[in-house]
Amino acid sequence: MTALDEGRAGRLAGWIRNLNLADQVFITGTTLVLEDIRIRRADPPLLFDEAILRESDPATAYRLALELSDGYAGLLPAPGPDGVDENWRISSMTRELANRIAEHHPEVLGGGR
Repeated sequence: MTALDEGRAGRLAGWIRNLNLADQVFITGTTLVLEDIRIRRADPPLLFDEAILRESDPATAYRLALELSDGYAGLLPAPGPDGVDENWRISSMTRELANRIAEHHPEVLGGGR
């Protein structure tokens, strides 16, 4: 079964569909990696629902991306099946996702970051 068959593509937020293709691919790919990690890990330090990142409004997605990035930053390494620290991976990918959201939707910054 493909992601399209599972209905993920149909639930992709309209604002993401309006981004350039590279950012659409990055955001979608990031959420798929996060989903894989969430399903595979029995003991995540912070629970999350990656679908919020691809299905909600920009402000909500931005806020969750920052929360995940900050929450997973600096945690002890948790090597994934490929040997890469998954805590670092989650923190890095969600930080970049937040940066891309802010680039296209600067209103999410609200005078903050």
